Amino acid sequence: MRPLIGVSPFGSSRDGVLGLARLAAESGLDGLILGDGFVSTPSFPIWSGGVDCFVELAWLAGQVRMPTYGVDAIVLPARDPRVLAKQACSLAAIAGGGCHLSLSAGYWAEDAQLFGYAFSERGARMEEGIQALFAAFQREDLPISPCHGVTPPELWLSGAEATMQRALRYGLAWQPSRMSPAEVAPLAHRYIDSGGFGLKIRERMSVSEPKDNPEAFRTFSTLVGPAEYLAEQIEAYAALGATYISVVPGFDESSCAETIQALGLAG
Repeated sequence: MRPLIGVSPFGSSRDGVLGLARLAAESGLDGLILGDGFVSTPSFPIWSGGVDCFVELAWLAGQVRMPTYGVDAIVLPARDPRVLAKQACSLAAIAGGGCHLSLSAGYWAEDAQLFGYAFSERGARMEEGIQALFAAFQREDLPISPCHGVTPPELWLSGAEATMQRALRYGLAWQPSRMSPAEVAPLAHRYIDSGGFGLKIRERMSVSEPKDNPEAFRTFSTLVGPAEYLAEQIEAYAALGATYISVVPGFDESSCAETIQALGLAG
């Protein structure tokens, strides 16, 4: 069974992002995904990860109808779980369902610095945040609107081996990132064999190498090749049990558009 494929519209302007989102729908893809982060980085310019994910995704959901919408991944240690619960359920209400929220301890040390906690503490803060988010979704004494009136987004945990173990403990889906099928295979097998379900993947894919500023993308591995090659990678992830593949397509607006079309062919 083919996994669902969602993409992050890597645009250079408001109109560019909207055009890429529409192209994803026209290409038969399954979802629109945005990342989360607070401090500006060269890898994710303003219209490619710099705008607040909930604001931009709600706007896109009102413009482009897709089966799914998601955030991959929320920097949970930098968020108030009560506010996050309200934002997440508001997104689900606006989008009409089909939403997921992937939770991460955080990749960028600058985010921890901005919010005044030690980067080394992010795992403990993540653990506390998950429990607080569950409580915020379910509280009855002071219900957080609209959490009491909608089905909350599906929760995933995004990260490496420690996150996989946490996902198994909580019975949540696990989303490894920045790993090729060969790299993720040993962990994926352990996850499935330990009773894990709903393996998700987050990876950058592109039909071409970056033409400008390639150093900005060195921290995010990329699967590069034509539509046939990308189809092979998707099949390899599916063989590991992946049910959703979240793709950062290309490195700029042009390569993003080309990669979205290739993923449509691959699917």
